Amino acid sequence: MKIAIHAIYYHPEVGGMESHIKDLAEEFIERGHEVHIVCGRSLPGLPSQETIDSVRVTRTRWFGRHPMGWVLYVLGSMRTFLRVAEGADVVHGQGFPCALATRVAKKRHGAVNLVTIHSSHFLKLAPKKALGPLFRYMFEAADHMLAPSSQLAEAIRSVSPGRQVECYVNSVNTRVFRKVEPSLNQPGRAIVVCPRRLVEKNGVRFAVRALPLILRHAPAHLYMVGPGPLHQELQSLARELGVAESITFLGRVPHGQMPGILSSADVILIPSLMEATSIAALESMACERVIAASNVGGIPEIVDQDVGVLFEPGNVEEIAAKVRQLLAMDRETMGRTARQRVVDKWSAARLADRHLEIYQRLVARSASCCGGD
Repeated sequence: MKIAIHAIYYHPEVGGMESHIKDLAEEFIERGHEVHIVCGRSLPGLPSQETIDSVRVTRTRWFGRHPMGWVLYVLGSMRTFLRVAEGADVVHGQGFPCALATRVAKKRHGAVNLVTIHSSHFLKLAPKKALGPLFRYMFEAADHMLAPSSQLAEAIRSVSPGRQVECYVNSVNTRVFRKVEPSLNQPGRAIVVCPRRLVEKNGVRFAVRALPLILRHAPAHLYMVGPGPLHQELQSLARELGVAESITFLGRVPHGQMPGILSSADVILIPSLMEATSIAALESMACERVIAASNVGGIPEIVDQDVGVLFEPGNVEEIAAKVRQLLAMDRETMGRTARQRVVDKWSAARLADRHLEIYQRLVARSASCCGGD
């Protein structure tokens, strides 16, 4: 089967959506399918063409990390994607702007068209009535739609009434993400790792603000893992709060180094204000780590009292209290439970199996409708 994927970002970009697409693509390749990804040239120095772990990648002009930039990228990449999608059995848009490209590719080439809506950005855009007709136009040609949380699925149905949306939880490559030798060391201190991009929706400011309250009761060190525009502001905030010596900003970390960082943590902190689901939480659970996370979006669908704790988004006092609570609990047993849950329910292999079931069913239906041509 030939699968053409249109995405906004792809490896070596780091993030939940990027990991999801990478894991699926590599699983498809292992099963003997052909995968070609079109994405944006979103980082300096990235080549326009390369093959990564047998996955063909074509990158086109980039216009910025914001909704208008994504739309311009999709329009600018359309010709390239139509060329890549020629002869494809399936075209799959990974992200709501990509539904426009896969709609056109379906019309041009007759391929089965799937769309996955990942981003919590869509939750903010869906209520805007002016965008409703555009979203309906983009989604009406989709043969199947997927979303990683019930909240996102409901948002899709709000702009495309009657639309069937399949909910799933994002996947984790459990062969890569597992408990390994820790790469961070803070003797005598608890290690709290916050693996989030430094952007507003991820609530990272509240992680820093909670640190002084954590330090009142337990020696700890906070590691912020991820790049983002709030970096300098958060460094200034840490100095203002007097905790600069107890926080380290690691910035962008290569995908392959993350298991060692996550395995170093006594607690993983996910302070998001908006979240479709959390790949970072799932990857941490696969590394046998316990989770303190915001009770928001799809997070409660993966984190419960057996593997972690939930807190009110933006509540600094509660964040600190929940982290301290986890530090006093049997984290080893909870970590083993977390790992087994991910292996049983949310491994990349299981999610790839489900995607291929959908692909094959829709391709067979399309062939039947077209008389086998």
